[in-house]
Amino acid sequence: MKNSKKLKIKKLNFYIIDNDYIKFLSKFENHIAYNKNEKRPYIGVVLVVKEHYYFAPLFSPKKKHKTYKNNLTFFKIINEKTKNNLGIIRFSDMIPVPEDCVYLLDMNNKSYGYKRLLSEQYSYINKPNNRQKIIEKAEKIYHIVTNNKNSKVSKFYKDLSCNFKLLEEKCLEYKIKQTKV
Repeated sequence: MKNSKKLKIKKLNFYIIDNDYIKFLSKFENHIAYNKNEKRPYIGVVLVVKEHYYFAPLFSPKKKHKTYKNNLTFFKIINEKTKNNLGIIRFSDMIPVPEDCVYLLDMNNKSYGYKRLLSEQYSYINKPNNRQKIIEKAEKIYHIVTNNKNSKVSKFYKDLSCNFKLLEEKCLEYKIKQTKV
């Protein structure tokens, strides 16, 4: 399953995160999903937010996504021809990741239907307009959640999101621990 560790930031690619890193971070944050023994990997895109690599998870299409009101916590991926929901990217659940814990998703051994879905998602998120919206939403939610304002808007997004600053500290701790091994 682990293909390449090389990050390709110019385009939004699909990545999985090292199981050990996911287990480590999930001790500190309950918004983090598991790779489920790589049978259903935790897939997402990697963005640079501030000076950190951030993994923003991709969620499969669900009926409930149609009812979601647009906000900073997610980005809807749709088929522009059919208007079908192709999934969402959740910025509220994004996590900082060390570069050596990120692997390009290996598409080999995936079903035709799954490859097709990922291909449609990839095309949609990499349209220049959509890519820009994704980056802007990630940066905005990060800013709102990490600032010290206690407004209703800030509280709303903080309640829905991971504790980015805490996870950045834990990410650094993990990197230090790995260099000593």
